[in-house]
Amino acid sequence: MKKWALTLAVLAGICASAQANDGDGGGGGVGGIGTWLWKKNGDAMGATAIITDADGQTGALQHLQQHAFTRVYGSYGNAVLEQRQALAHWNQTLASHGIESQYLMASNHWALPGGQTRLLDKVSTHFIAFQQAVTVEQRFQALHFDIEPHALSEWKQATPEVRRQLLWNLAHALTAVRQLLDRHQLQQVRIYADIPTWYDSSAKIAWADNGSAYFATLAQAIDGVSIMAYERDQADSILNATVFERSLQSEQFRVRLAVDVSDTWPTPEHMNSVISTLQAQGAAVDVHDFTDHYYWLNSQ
Repeated sequence: MKKWALTLAVLAGICASAQANDGDGGGGGVGGIGTWLWKKNGDAMGATAIITDADGQTGALQHLQQHAFTRVYGSYGNAVLEQRQALAHWNQTLASHGIESQYLMASNHWALPGGQTRLLDKVSTHFIAFQQAVTVEQRFQALHFDIEPHALSEWKQATPEVRRQLLWNLAHALTAVRQLLDRHQLQQVRIYADIPTWYDSSAKIAWADNGSAYFATLAQAIDGVSIMAYERDQADSILNATVFERSLQSEQFRVRLAVDVSDTWPTPEHMNSVISTLQAQGAAVDVHDFTDHYYWLNSQ
């Protein structure tokens, strides 16, 4: 027998909060919850299967709606080329249910020297080509990047100076993406990126200004960030770890706090309670990731 009662009671409060804030599609307000949908080839609840399977889409859509998800960061890879119509239909289906579809691109190597050229090439051949080939209702509303220089082997043995340069490479690459989109009359497409909680404070980076100039450049180049506040199971801990990043919040630059489905949480009720508390404090929230969340909630 599924233990839904408490979970649904908590989620009812989250849904009420989302509705009261008119969504987050345009960047304003707390809105609903965002989630990452990775390819996960061979998994019925991974992006690869969902876009081509009617039953999978129905199950995914029901879960998204039931748990107040209003943004999907989808890693669809070459489906933008090889399964364009299926993906266009999925985007339109999400939009018709008030859910924003963002195209998720991920490669840590784009932060390396020379990586910017490869990134821009892929944005052109995959994202821009797709946007130009489908109708307005079938387009992505945003580009979402998961580029983590700190996960590179080059980072682990690097000096603080080299680490800072890798981060600047990322900022400059995202600036170039913005310029590329603008040149193709895609000014309305927003750009978001994932970052950890410690880019402003780590001794391994050793900013002279706690990263103020760096984050100012990011805020000029993109429309917001998702702060990966993983392995923290209390709202106070998440809020304390993101004080600087949240101070950057504005109508032009959105800061979202991301929690991870993992052993960090003893129960879904615990995680949902923390999400509700964060939203009550005015924070927008993301959950990583959709597939794990789906199986976790449906196993209760």
